[in-house]
Amino acid sequence: MMRRKKGMLSLQLLMFLGILVMLFYGFSTTDSGLSREDAQRAKEAIQKAALECYSIEGAYPQSLEYLKTHYGLYIQEDAYRIRYHYIGANIMPDTDVYPRSEQP
Repeated sequence: MMRRKKGMLSLQLLMFLGILVMLFYGFSTTDSGLSREDAQRAKEAIQKAALECYSIEGAYPQSLEYLKTHYGLYIQEDAYRIRYHYIGANIMPDTDVYPRSEQP
């Protein structure tokens, strides 16, 4: 009788630990997916502001700072690594945004 209770207790403990591991894995993958989606939204905001600048001024901005100053662009730079590469006045700048927690 005592041996049966120990066996049930260890089985319950093993199942509990298995559920905890699955929950932890699920939350970690969901969090990384959200940070990539947020980075994509930040990239789209930069591109939208650059396109707005082009449509008003007839040229793409040479820097991200220009978009912040003149077009009200706000990006959480402490959360993202941003690469803004100006190519030319009539060519959309090449932009990459990565979460700081993730390597490019």
